[in-house]
Amino acid sequence: MRKIGLSLLAALLSLMLGGCGKESAADKTVVILDTAPTPAPTAEAAVSDGDWYGWWKMDHCKGDWAHMYGYYWDCCAVLSEADGVLKLLLWDEDMPRDNCLSEARLSRDGGALRCAGGSFLDRELSPSDWTITEREDACGTLLTIEGEYQAVGKGGFHYVIYLRPWGSRWPGSADEQPFYYGSWYLPMIEKGETMPDVIGNKETEGEKSA
Repeated sequence: MRKIGLSLLAALLSLMLGGCGKESAADKTVVILDTAPTPAPTAEAAVSDGDWYGWWKMDHCKGDWAHMYGYYWDCCAVLSEADGVLKLLLWDEDMPRDNCLSEARLSRDGGALRCAGGSFLDRELSPSDWTITEREDACGTLLTIEGEYQAVGKGGFHYVIYLRPWGSRWPGSADEQPFYYGSWYLPMIEKGETMPDVIGNKETEGEKSA
């Protein structure tokens, strides 16, 4: 099930400013209900530097965010390591790279990847705010990040981020893949193109808002 809704950035600004927000034909956020990538084996993966692509979703939304239950967005990320610190820069189709969704520092603790600080939207991240899982399946590495967003006002939401290295294939049905996987991502990787800073293109906007 898909429908047009407010962009995340518009919703966040609306709630922060106490307004109601306003939809427009340019909004391209869609809704998906209770879907997730096909479960992968629990074998530990080796997450490394590089470009990543996937999607993230909101669920268990409460208070001012209740109307955004199930909304999801394609996202891109860059993992880079310097001086022993692994950094994650994450952005989506509504919040571009220069106004990113999240900047986080990651660390290894007994082999497990953990959050070491940073930010998600307008909230600071503490080491206990993210649960990070690394898995390997037939398509390669799947990185899953789960967290809770507590708004300054009322309510908040639970979110899950699914990422694979740029160039990876995604298994399962369309409801288990990023929205732009078939129309934008696959043509790019088949041409050997590198990950851009902008997600999607004009040709796919009509499909998404249909």
